[in-house]
Amino acid sequence: MHRETLMKSKDIKKNVSTKKASLGHVLKKNEKIKQTVKKAASKLTLVNKALKQENVPVQDIKQALTQNEDVEQKVAKAADDLKLVNIKLSEEIAERMVIESELANTKTDLAEVRDDLSKAQVKTEEAQQIALQDALTGLSNRVSFEQGLDHGLIQAKRHGWELAILFIDIDKFKSINDSYGHDLGDQVLLMVANRLKSFVRDEDMVSRWGGDEFVCLLLEVKQEADVIHLAEKMINRIAEPYEFNGTVLSIIASIGIAIYPADGDTSDILFKNADTAMYKAKGTEKRVVLFRESGERKAG
Repeated sequence: MHRETLMKSKDIKKNVSTKKASLGHVLKKNEKIKQTVKKAASKLTLVNKALKQENVPVQDIKQALTQNEDVEQKVAKAADDLKLVNIKLSEEIAERMVIESELANTKTDLAEVRDDLSKAQVKTEEAQQIALQDALTGLSNRVSFEQGLDHGLIQAKRHGWELAILFIDIDKFKSINDSYGHDLGDQVLLMVANRLKSFVRDEDMVSRWGGDEFVCLLLEVKQEADVIHLAEKMINRIAEPYEFNGTVLSIIASIGIAIYPADGDTSDILFKNADTAMYKAKGTEKRVVLFRESGERKAG
């Protein structure tokens, strides 16, 4: 449909160009007729002046009559030519009106095409956004986070930066769903997501990894102690009482940390080590463990 509209527009432009050339030819012909009539009128004036003179020689009279006949023939031909020009002009005007109508319709079609393309682009962008977003929390999903981590590792290796992965798990989340229902469980996940987002910078990323698991990506880490301190603040914030429809809960979470490059130099190794540190954190008082302090052998 869109291609047909564009092709139609090109055809109309071509027709307009052709009609301009054709009309130019007709107008040129009309100008030529005007010049012919002017010359004929001039000759006719000279003939009349000659015939009005007294004692006009017979030879001059014969020459004047010949010129008069020539003028009459040219005027008659000009009249015929003018009729043809008028007919052609009428045809050109009619055809130009048709072209103008087609052009107006095509402009409307092109506007609709632009509108359709704009809507299609918006839908594509929305689909891409949905594909990279967790439906419940609105956080980036696993695919989006993996893309962000891959890009972050490239930048870290290029500039010699450190980055950190925080693997976050809500303790005994299944019992919350079983005891209070999935509606409350979903609200708990939303609460955790919002509280986690409040701690990170715009360039960092928080993602729902799946179920009751979340991950954070912190870029350009300066001090490892700052990452540990931030994780402890997250644990405390998540643990603050949360009320939903009269039910008050205090959520306990655990966080494992892996830092590039000390705890791994690939996304897979960093994830595995952060996950391992998170399970170690469940048995600690602060609920935060850096992989190198977990006592586990470094993966990879």
